[in-house]
Amino acid sequence: MRTSVGRGRIYRRCGCRDPQHHQLGTRCPHLTTDSQHGTWNFAVDVPTPDRHRTTVRRGGFSTQDAAEQALGRFLEGEAGGYNADPSQTVTAYLDT
Repeated sequence: MRTSVGRGRIYRRCGCRDPQHHQLGTRCPHLTTDSQHGTWNFAVDVPTPDRHRTTVRRGGFSTQDAAEQALGRFLEGEAGGYNADPSQTVTAYLDT
């Protein structure tokens, strides 16, 4: 896992499942042996209007660099005043 711009987390995970059909995610042994296995994701904690923190996760990036660039764009948008609250309604967005 690598950090970008001091905020956020970059990690790789996959959809493999164990014999009990639980998703392995970041614990898949193929992630350490096969560089093409899984996809890259980022997660970043953002404040919400009610002063709580929520984690925004985005994934499906083919390379670590692509995930880092997407995280950078996300953080730039947040710094520019874009509200990244996933539960925000259209009315609340237009009011702000």
